[in-house]
Amino acid sequence: MNIVSLFAGCGGFDLGFEKAGFNVIWANEYDVAILDTYRFNHPNTILNTSDIRTLSGDEIPDCDGIIGGPPCQSWSEGGKGLGIKDPRGQLFLDYIRIVKAKKPKFFIIENVQGILEEKHKESLNCFLQMLSDAGYNISYELLNAADYKIPQDRFRVFFVGIRNDLKNKFVFPDALEANIVTLRQAIGDIVEEPRSYVDEIVENDNPIRLNHDVYAGPFDTKYMSRNRVRNWNETSFTIQAQARNAPQHPQAPKMTFISPDQRIFAKGSEHLYRRLSVRECARIQTFPDNFKFIYRDVKDGYKMVGNAVPPRLAWRLAIQIKNAFPELMTLSYQETIQVKQTIKQVSVSSIAYQYPQHIINNSDCFFAKNGTESKLDKHVLIGYVRNDNNGHYIDKSAKIYYTGKKFPSSVHLNELYYFMPYIKGLGIKDLYIIRIARVGTKQEVYPECDDNDLRLVFEIEYIKQLFENYRPIHLNIWRAFTDTTMRNLLKMIDVQE
Repeated sequence: MNIVSLFAGCGGFDLGFEKAGFNVIWANEYDVAILDTYRFNHPNTILNTSDIRTLSGDEIPDCDGIIGGPPCQSWSEGGKGLGIKDPRGQLFLDYIRIVKAKKPKFFIIENVQGILEEKHKESLNCFLQMLSDAGYNISYELLNAADYKIPQDRFRVFFVGIRNDLKNKFVFPDALEANIVTLRQAIGDIVEEPRSYVDEIVENDNPIRLNHDVYAGPFDTKYMSRNRVRNWNETSFTIQAQARNAPQHPQAPKMTFISPDQRIFAKGSEHLYRRLSVRECARIQTFPDNFKFIYRDVKDGYKMVGNAVPPRLAWRLAIQIKNAFPELMTLSYQETIQVKQTIKQVSVSSIAYQYPQHIINNSDCFFAKNGTESKLDKHVLIGYVRNDNNGHYIDKSAKIYYTGKKFPSSVHLNELYYFMPYIKGLGIKDLYIIRIARVGTKQEVYPECDDNDLRLVFEIEYIKQLFENYRPIHLNIWRAFTDTTMRNLLKMIDVQE
């Protein structure tokens, strides 16, 4: 299938699709600091360097799919958040204009999670309506790159459209049932000292390791307001496009807390603190080591890496597109395994045998309504709510949640503490505490049900609203359940500047 790439950047999105067997025939990128890097790494793709606002559909080749991420700064929670009022935010409309002109079989748009915020709701709904009016069935979800063997917490929204005259259906990829990829696994073998730059010109390639160059500029007050260090056994913070905001190397200890708005480098260990190099950031973004970033200003290296879609995540999305169009592309053996990965299921009758009484009993625990006592390491169950039960969760009156006859084995029942309802078409927002989890039957509430129809019963109580607005996060297990910790949920709020 032939692909057109818009807002191509250095080509991370493109690389993932190429690895999956797609043919990226044409790309558009306007930033002159990026062009040499794209051309070097994508020699078989025609690179158009015009301002996208000046391009007509006739200047773009016919294609099967369009991929790309319009500039995200307008929607970023770390920026001014001007949205459609920012000229960069209006470039989203040019993407839509080109989709309408070319009518590809599918498109994928990537953007930051800030576009889901309440203040951008009107703009988002407008975009979705325009894409729908253009003749596409749209689905979108918030994905975390860490769920797909990418060593960083990186929340991004992906919008996928399938032309509505086609019967093909796209399904977002399930998270991989595997441990996270740690910083040690990602960059632990890079032991050479990087070359340091502030404003100096980078004239030659690093002779020891390609792009192992680090920005050594000062750390401003905003940077020092929070910890910037993840340890070797953790995933990285989000790799960002600004050199000054690059995370610290994990060789350093966590920064010392002084006040809510101030951290300092640990006394006696100041020499261990440095930002990750361009190559280390590229590794964390899952670029191969032979992907060459060409720049004279080291800050442009960080910009190219940080703005890219991680190639490994792009590859996962490309596999799902192939699976949606089996009449046009065939999955490889490795790709088939990825698509068919499932979570083991456990019957509720087995759970009843294992836990003859309560699985969880939090009935005596104290929890203030303001939620200040949030227990960060406690697990949260996110459960899909049927349409006929939506009202109980929207008005926060729900007291009972029933599961199906089977339950994902990866959810550790005796570690659960919180519950969040996932409302179809909206996502998650509200937080409940699980007072009691037990095995019961639906006959307790629905007398017409068979009394042998065992179900897991969660007795729940509303605590607070966790997010300002609903967030359509991806439900990785059967698209019905997933479990995570409160700390991981709060990462969707705690976005770095």
